[in-house]
Amino acid sequence: MYRTPLCLTLTFVLAVCMTAQSRVANAADAVGASTTQTTITLKVLTCESCAKKVAAKLSAVSGVGGVKTDVKSKTAIVVPKGSATLSPLQLWEAIEKAGKEPVKLEGPSGTYTSKPKK
Repeated sequence: MYRTPLCLTLTFVLAVCMTAQSRVANAADAVGASTTQTTITLKVLTCESCAKKVAAKLSAVSGVGGVKTDVKSKTAIVVPKGSATLSPLQLWEAIEKAGKEPVKLEGPSGTYTSKPKK
């Protein structure tokens, strides 16, 4: 008699708890990524094919966990693996290896408008 309402109530409570936990985890990920990510602005990024080439070169850099490119804003956002510290010089050179020209690199190590020294 009480079994069905009890099961429904427990299912509802479980769903609410899991949703709340997911939102907290997503918020933590977003905050963590924004403080450790590096945004690279390119002089020219006109097509998805070029963006994929840039992403591939950046992904090959040691410590890179993920790359998102945006043709419209001419940017590449690089997120490190775990607590890795990314080298601004290696990121800059990866863009150059992709045949593109970076104009600005902003990350935890600082902001660069010319090729970093280290």
